[in-house]
Amino acid sequence: MLNQVLSLIRSPHPSLRDSELDPERIFDSLDTAILVIDENGRIMTANQRWKHLSRGRLSMLFHEYLHPSDRALWQQAMLRLDQSVCLRLLTTEQCTSCWYELKLSSLNKDSGWPRTITLIDISSRMDEARQREAHWRSLQQLLQHLPAMLYRGRNNRHWTMEYVSAGSLELTGYPPEVLTNQSCLNYGDLIHPDDAVSVWEQVQDALSRHSDFELHYRLQHADGRLIPVSEKGCGLYADNGAILGVEGIVVALTTPPDYPRI
Repeated sequence: MLNQVLSLIRSPHPSLRDSELDPERIFDSLDTAILVIDENGRIMTANQRWKHLSRGRLSMLFHEYLHPSDRALWQQAMLRLDQSVCLRLLTTEQCTSCWYELKLSSLNKDSGWPRTITLIDISSRMDEARQREAHWRSLQQLLQHLPAMLYRGRNNRHWTMEYVSAGSLELTGYPPEVLTNQSCLNYGDLIHPDDAVSVWEQVQDALSRHSDFELHYRLQHADGRLIPVSEKGCGLYADNGAILGVEGIVVALTTPPDYPRI
């Protein structure tokens, strides 16, 4: 944006009067906050939009407008001469914080200083991201308290797992890091031998029809118990129809189904 403004000043439209080309007047007319800092972080100049955002606070050091938790990140960005960084600004007398993306540009290519900062409000975008993270954490916490395991794995007889949720510990007695991408212990090793063949055949039949599958079988828990489980899953397919893997959920059953039906 700053480059566009400078370009306008250098090559003005014929209809513009000289009084309308005053740089200070142009900067003050922008709806985006722009300021210039030196290598010590001192504010050298700023437009009216910045002065509006920082009303009630008179510090000349830019970092004092930042949320205390973000000041270390700002110092790192200063040292690396980053071109962009997302931080929280304390912009009012009440010291409420809003998220801004800071676009930084050097006015002196040789020394890197002073630098302009253009502030773009991204609070709504960050709020949505935080809400998604909160929903995901809630889901993870819910799953941790259920005798259930989400999974994504490969379609092989070992049922090699690429991901399992924290519920694997209660369901199988093994934490996720033991069951994922391990050659010593695969999920298929935990399926009761009398059920393993039928499980494989039912899944392959469902995958060949591109349909979901629902299974009942027994797992051998790490403590030696047999755990009746129900599994619902589906295949993952490439554009050409090739089977990439399977994913689904495994839940412990309180009332085991009749065997050998699975």
